[in-house]
Amino acid sequence: MVVVISVQHSRSGAGATTVGLTLTHLLLSRGRVLYVEADFLNPVIGESIGLKGCNDWIIGDSSLEEVCVDVSGIVGLLRGNFYVLPADASEDSRKKIELLDAIRDDRIIKTLERENWILDGKPVDYVVIDTPPWMNYLISSVSYISNYVLYVLKPNIFELQIFKDRLENIFSNFACLIKPIVNFYDSREERMRRFEREFKEVTDLPFIKIPYHSELSYEIDLKKIFSKQNRMQNYLVDVVREFLSRPIVHEHDIFEK
Repeated sequence: MVVVISVQHSRSGAGATTVGLTLTHLLLSRGRVLYVEADFLNPVIGESIGLKGCNDWIIGDSSLEEVCVDVSGIVGLLRGNFYVLPADASEDSRKKIELLDAIRDDRIIKTLERENWILDGKPVDYVVIDTPPWMNYLISSVSYISNYVLYVLKPNIFELQIFKDRLENIFSNFACLIKPIVNFYDSREERMRRFEREFKEVTDLPFIKIPYHSELSYEIDLKKIFSKQNRMQNYLVDVVREFLSRPIVHEHDIFEK
């Protein structure tokens, strides 16, 4: 069974892409992973690894095999372990997706529903989908096919209200398990305790607190994210254990010698 995890957020700048890639790093020790950059509003993965993306897959105009790129070697893995489906950064392509979301084009959900996630002849083990902060139809469609949702937000009332709206109007309609992540958390500040009280008024879901990591905060740096020195993974390793029960693949089986 392919496990689908979507990484969602209230607004740009919450660090959702870094969280999603760090999660991907942890999952790669357990199996083959596809990272889908569905944040068409702010695509960064294609640029950071020097690839051009294609948004045709989400509306069924291209197959998964046609638009995915094997990037295993970039992070020191053997071929066939890590794939990326980058978003197209061009303005015309982005506007097209915005329009299709606005009119609730059913090709989006049909593509997601029927996808079997097969690459190089066999299904991947995990799919991580990075979503945009808005485009409600796309968010709903991705949530529908997700087993788990990691919801990343900064500790402020504005982002908390958006999360509340998603809980009430989107996530409540689906069976996906929600795990909130509060990024840039600083326990020394009084406003954090106020935020925690406000959070508990919204939901009784336990949330993960990730402190500010300056080395990960300015740009997407795959070498830093996919390194053992990435301190963010310490906060996500328990999430992986909680969500997933697959046996761990030993690193020497997938990493290049």
